[in-house]
Amino acid sequence: MNDQSVPDNTLASPFDNRLDIYDIASLQTALHTHIPISGHMGIEAESYDGERLVLRAPLANNINHQQSAFGGSLFSLSALAGWSIVQLKLAEMKITANTVIAGGDVSYSQPVFTTLHCEIELPPTYPAFRDKLLNTGKASILLTSNIVLDGESAMTFSGKYVVRKT
Repeated sequence: MNDQSVPDNTLASPFDNRLDIYDIASLQTALHTHIPISGHMGIEAESYDGERLVLRAPLANNINHQQSAFGGSLFSLSALAGWSIVQLKLAEMKITANTVIAGGDVSYSQPVFTTLHCEIELPPTYPAFRDKLLNTGKASILLTSNIVLDGESAMTFSGKYVVRKT
């Protein structure tokens, strides 16, 4: 393969774990750079207070044939919320690591006809996860996120994330 066959928009190597995440603005940049679907979905990091993260995405980028949010978009936004809060906590600990989602379950309770808002909070098990990661270099955590519509959950996602220091 010669240099002429490499497109100008080549993404960083999947083995490059230096995501340069240190706040929600850099998180959003890392999402769009390393997980391109997040840019197509229009995902934005709305807020983060150290315990709780909120991501949002416009309905227009994520609409289905019924003019509501596509279930796959809701799932993707929720899974990325979990990945994102883990990345922010890793950055706070100054740890370079590989994070993957090992599985997830979803429950839809109502359609979404407006901007997608996903909220995730660290669970009470977070300190044990952090300690295990620091002591062994590998840990997993179960995270739950919600697509929130008018103060109520329209969808709940529960995912297992596995983290390994690099």
